Amino acid sequence: MDEVIAIGLTKRFDDLTAVDHIDLNVPEGSIYGLLGPNGAGKSTTLRLLCTLLRPDEGTASVGGFDIIESPVKIREITGVLPEEGNHTLYQTLSSYENLEYFGKLYDIPEDEIPSRIEELLSFMGLWERKDDPAGELSTGNRQRLALCRALLHRPKVLLLDEPTSALDPIAAKRVRELILSLAEKYKQTFFINSHNLAEVQRICDSIAIIDEGKILLSGNTKELRSRLQASQSYRIRVANDLEGALLVAKSMDFVKSVDKEVDSITVTIEDPDSNNSFLMQSLLSKGIKIIEFAEEEATLEDLYLDVIKGGAE
Repeated sequence: MDEVIAIGLTKRFDDLTAVDHIDLNVPEGSIYGLLGPNGAGKSTTLRLLCTLLRPDEGTASVGGFDIIESPVKIREITGVLPEEGNHTLYQTLSSYENLEYFGKLYDIPEDEIPSRIEELLSFMGLWERKDDPAGELSTGNRQRLALCRALLHRPKVLLLDEPTSALDPIAAKRVRELILSLAEKYKQTFFINSHNLAEVQRICDSIAIIDEGKILLSGNTKELRSRLQASQSYRIRVANDLEGALLVAKSMDFVKSVDKEVDSITVTIEDPDSNNSFLMQSLLSKGIKIIEFAEEEATLEDLYLDVIKGGAE
């Protein structure tokens, strides 16, 4: 069953089409990443799904509820971390009081609120700051608190806009671990906006790449990586004549790209099974001593750059 569905979803602001007839299918219990550069339409998409904006065309549903017909129901079953969510807290209330207030708004049983607050604040490293006013916390700590608020009522669907922005590496790692554990334990569905390729690759089951309001490519991570197998990157480290190695690689028709580093070059080769040996023989014939000829792991970054630059089919 798909937890989030969008069909032809479109939003315009005057002459700008921020979201342009996009289709989305997010399976229940999955972690789905909407990946794209700043200004691609990610935040507008999330605001449409959480009913903060009304679409100009198309439709969408979250948890089986239509975003136009049932906005209240959607707000009940979703947890939302908007862009710059740390600015949406009550600054004069303490960390604990912020969560306590929202716990009551979400009708969490009163006897459960304290344990849920302690669990989340402890996990995010904020329990010792529970009595501090939110306005006195650092930007990163306010972001953690805003995420705790989104998770407090254990919603079916989490709509998170750049959840690890403003977080230090340790806190960002905790957030990723929390998302993975919640998806497994409670079968919650996560819809995550991000421009962080490494983050999406670590935690998302499926992704869609968006740019200029359009979905350029979507699928599960393994499927998308398989698109990279027609060509593959290799690191060639040499003991001498790096410039000579560079010239040899650039002269080959089957070499799609060459990048130079301190003591090596990275080449992208079409049909590597057929062409790797020919490149190695060409290098050796020029007296170039090869120390390493190693396959580089295909990453979403390769695919992302290819798609954004218009290289995808």
